[in-house]
Amino acid sequence: MAKVSIGTHSAARVPLTDRDRVRQFYRDVLGGEIIREGNNKDDIRLGGSFYIAFLYEQADAVLPEDDFLKATYLELQADDVAETRRAIVDFGVKVLDVPDPHLYFQAPGGQVFRLVGTNEDLSKYEGTSHGEDNVGRAFQEVRGRRGQNV
Repeated sequence: MAKVSIGTHSAARVPLTDRDRVRQFYRDVLGGEIIREGNNKDDIRLGGSFYIAFLYEQADAVLPEDDFLKATYLELQADDVAETRRAIVDFGVKVLDVPDPHLYFQAPGGQVFRLVGTNEDLSKYEGTSHGEDNVGRAFQEVRGRRGQNV
């Protein structure tokens, strides 16, 4: 059987109205580099080797923001989790109430992330029952405010 792994390129269709916030967040908060900027598409590099293309569409051509809460969550690694967490929350993202010590949040454009340390031991999440008690439980925004008091 062939070996398969997750690649270093992804894409997301996001509302055109989110374009400025997407650029600000991924560039100014996460330190990404916009390697191509256009009216309908941006290519951003994170961490030197991960690329995400943002395709800016009309609202009827993208997932509603709440549908991302039911989709795949991605993991962000940071060498200074506390500093990165402050910057993310201060930007005003939607912080999610997830029973886990990590920050889960919805970035501009809708994608949900979990923030972890670059060298953090995450083995408790691998091949264990951790998280099974969350099946069927919708994660909600903390305090109904975008990142305040978190």
